Amino acid sequence: MFLKKYFSLLSWSVIIILQACNTTHNYDELKEGDLLFIVGKNKSEQTSAIKRSTSQKDEVPYSHVGIVKFDKKDVYVIEATPSDGIIQTLLYEFIQKAEKRKGRPLIAVGRVKPEFQYIVPLAVENAGDLLGRPYDYAYEEGNDAYYCSELVRFSYLDSLRNPIFPAVSMTFKNKETGETEAYWEKHFAGLQLEIPEGKSGTNPVDMSKSPIIDIVHKYY
Repeated sequence: MFLKKYFSLLSWSVIIILQACNTTHNYDELKEGDLLFIVGKNKSEQTSAIKRSTSQKDEVPYSHVGIVKFDKKDVYVIEATPSDGIIQTLLYEFIQKAEKRKGRPLIAVGRVKPEFQYIVPLAVENAGDLLGRPYDYAYEEGNDAYYCSELVRFSYLDSLRNPIFPAVSMTFKNKETGETEAYWEKHFAGLQLEIPEGKSGTNPVDMSKSPIIDIVHKYY
């Protein structure tokens, strides 16, 4: 039994190291359910607008977050993407989405505190149940579509099925100028919706600072 467990753990380490082999880092300390906060290297208008409207000048502008999932042979990240909705992505491929600073990926690992660890298995299962759901372009809770941090919020549920991550008031204004980002005006006009300024929601930057999690590692 001991040898079986030993080789099982060894196999996981090898898998994760191989997936990250094109970087200079080991990701073998990741645990299932960890949250990967990244600064996306995607230069799309949406990614840029998210960074400008959710992060202060001196903050790392995390624009995306996903949930680590261990499978029989691979390690995945369950994420909500504008192009494909909720998908699971190989860890190595997810890492490649991060912007780099001096060759290091701008990724931070968040882990729920010990008192919430009992939730992790069900949270990963909840996220898996949402695979295939659409991306939430409306940024509206309760519409059966999800953006990245909304996926995390509604996967991590307590025993009463309530989110353990509290909602925050959303803003679509540039943190530096205080003006609504032109991208968001165009985005919501195209959906024939009002900008949900001040409505309940989440974002990767605020979630990364939640007292519910510890940032256990930064790869930059």
